Amino acid sequence: MPCSQQKCWAHLIRDLNTDLWSVPFDTEFETFVAEVRNLIFPIMQAVQTYGLKKRYHQHFRKSVDHFYEVIVDRPWTSECVLTYQKRFIRYRESLFTFLDHDGIPWHNNTAENAIRHLAIQRDMSPSLYESVTRHYLVLLGIRQTCRSQGKSFFKFLFSGETDLEKFEAHKRKRSQVRTPQSSLSAAR
Repeated sequence: MPCSQQKCWAHLIRDLNTDLWSVPFDTEFETFVAEVRNLIFPIMQAVQTYGLKKRYHQHFRKSVDHFYEVIVDRPWTSECVLTYQKRFIRYRESLFTFLDHDGIPWHNNTAENAIRHLAIQRDMSPSLYESVTRHYLVLLGIRQTCRSQGKSFFKFLFSGETDLEKFEAHKRKRSQVRTPQSSLSAAR
């Protein structure tokens, strides 16, 4: 489904740390990782302080834009940096979805917990194929997001909407239209 996606920062940070340990003398990679740290550390502090509310995080978009200017414009030569540069450019929007939406975590711990039973089933059953499970996992991710945000999964699917916030806005508009009528009938 063409929905917004949030890539997992916990995995990205783990990968950066692993590679940093594997190439200890690559000063260019150290510089790159320092740029990532300088970007993400204040954002994570704000998440710890204010929670997952977009009103507290939207101002970090300027920092994100500045970060991308640095990583795109600088002529890197390190193989490790070039690999991560491509990764950051490829996933630019999905790395920072949580800045623009309420309640979207910067990690995928909830999703991993939700699909753990599927991973166990995959290990037990050789008939569980990726082509079949991919669609299931997309729906499961949407289901878990709806569940964590207290929204109806089926109403979202049947609405034809692909953005949970737009779906919620349409839902509020529908209820506001009904409210005056219901208040009139209650007054009688």
